[in-house]
Amino acid sequence: MAVRHGLLALGLAALMGMVLSGCGGPPTGDAKPASETGAKPKRSVAPAPVADSETDNATDAEPGEKRPAKRRAKPLQLGGGAAAPAAVGGIAARSPDETVARLQPFQVLLGRWRWVTQKKFGDFPKTGEDVQWIWDFRTKAGQPALQARSQTSPYYRELRLTTSDNDEFELQVSTPDGPPRILRGGWQEGHEPKETPDGKILQRTFKLQLAQIDPMDGQQWQMTLNLLDNDQYLMELKKRGSTGSSLQQLDTVRQQREGTSFAVAESDNPGPKCIVSGGLGTMSVSYQGKTYPVCCTGCSAAFNEDPERWLAQLKDKSAKDAK
Repeated sequence: MAVRHGLLALGLAALMGMVLSGCGGPPTGDAKPASETGAKPKRSVAPAPVADSETDNATDAEPGEKRPAKRRAKPLQLGGGAAAPAAVGGIAARSPDETVARLQPFQVLLGRWRWVTQKKFGDFPKTGEDVQWIWDFRTKAGQPALQARSQTSPYYRELRLTTSDNDEFELQVSTPDGPPRILRGGWQEGHEPKETPDGKILQRTFKLQLAQIDPMDGQQWQMTLNLLDNDQYLMELKKRGSTGSSLQQLDTVRQQREGTSFAVAESDNPGPKCIVSGGLGTMSVSYQGKTYPVCCTGCSAAFNEDPERWLAQLKDKSAKDAK
């Protein structure tokens, strides 16, 4: 009987050892998958890959569906140097100071102008006195422009002249009753900006020719700004119909300055220079008890919005001029 009880005890001990080694003891082989143990799997999040191209978010993909990444071309780098700043909305990424410098030939346009058309266009008047060119530093941050507005012109409500890529100029035209237009171009050959002494002042001339690039369908415009002297310029308009093959004369609008030429600080009689654009100051703005000259209401608005910016720019320019 004692021998039987001893054998029974040894059998139970062996059985308990097998159970413990399979459940509670240290693992002796590969771990079982979570699906077999009932535990929830832990999801590891891989770091986002750093790629040379951007990818679009496929927000409309079905769950579990993989879509190929859309690769976007990067700017070509020449000579191993850094790529040029990307253009935004078709406009070259230049600094505001560089843009203002390139627009200096148009500084002479600042001020109020009377206009008269050669043709009668619908119910619009043939003449008006409401065109005013000013600097615009506020509509698009970092992209200065010269802006003209008219509430009665048959051809536009607003013109916004700035720089574009490929050393071109861009004119954004808001029309009275049609789609906005974008025109680009440059100086007509042989009619680049020129200064000719005329007594005590310098008379300026140029021809800027611009062709429509947007929209590409429908009626197409060509516009030439022909500066005859400091006090008059022509806006020569041509158009091509949606089914036409050549440009036809649309109209010529003569612009005559109200009063005298005041926009450019003449070398013979410099006068006060605008703290914003460098043109001839004809009005003033005040900040912290001091007054500063500006050339137009656009520069006045720009200064009042951020006077510290323009004062810092003036300080830097004065330091450079002193060297």
